[in-house]
Amino acid sequence: MTILDVCAYLGLAAVGTATANMVLGLLIALRYSPVRLWPHRHINIFRLHNWTAYLVLLLILLHPAVLLFRGSTHFGLADVLLPIQSPVQPKLNTVGAASFYVLLIVIVTSLFRLRMARPLWRNLHYLVFPAFVLMFIHSVLTDPALSTGRVDLLDGGKVFVEICCAISLATWAVRIRLRGRGLRPQR
Repeated sequence: MTILDVCAYLGLAAVGTATANMVLGLLIALRYSPVRLWPHRHINIFRLHNWTAYLVLLLILLHPAVLLFRGSTHFGLADVLLPIQSPVQPKLNTVGAASFYVLLIVIVTSLFRLRMARPLWRNLHYLVFPAFVLMFIHSVLTDPALSTGRVDLLDGGKVFVEICCAISLATWAVRIRLRGRGLRPQR
């Protein structure tokens, strides 16, 4: 397994975990109750949502960091933190970095949500949606081999990202459809 494979797998793990986190967040927004509905168990989905967010943050940090140990492409710390002039695929890497920085705003403000006005926190939390769009653009269009720049959309990793994107879009559509009433019991 090469450094590029590790980088790709960390990115795929971040996309999958972020998708699961987003689904959990939308279930919370819809007032889903795992006791009242399936699986009829006491599961703290809020805590699960928080921990998956921290795991996403860790995976996203590790994803480009492993490139620092690959000598052939000469990625430096500046290329990882602000990849505008990175040696390979600078535009797509910048899109990925922008996604990370927007997601970082969402996670950091969530740590202070009880000290913030709820409307402000909610508006900042909605930044997760543009972060997801940027994440999917970066994930689908980057060349995992960092070579030709050609993308095989039927590659296993790309198909996984496309499935995560479809799950996200379907979940967003359900959220929009159930806006206002959510999954609360009918009175």
